[in-house]
Amino acid sequence: MYALNFYSPLVADQLRSLRKTATIRLGDKSGKYKKGMVVQVLAGARFGPRERIFDAVIDKIEVKTLGELSPREIEHDN
Repeated sequence: MYALNFYSPLVADQLRSLRKTATIRLGDKSGKYKKGMVVQVLAGARFGPRERIFDAVIDKIEVKTLGELSPREIEHDN
């Protein structure tokens, strides 16, 4: 199973409260992640232990340049 790792404790809180509804990743990840794929959402220090927050189903993958991102998309990423 693939994982989405988040390193900031603030983001971990947003994930737990379901306020974070999207993530923006640098680079084209469409080869790694596919629609319908189940991934583990983890939070913790980069080279330390991570806490499993929940499992999630990927509902959409979009590849965009930084200039194509809308303010709303950036807001959903927090």
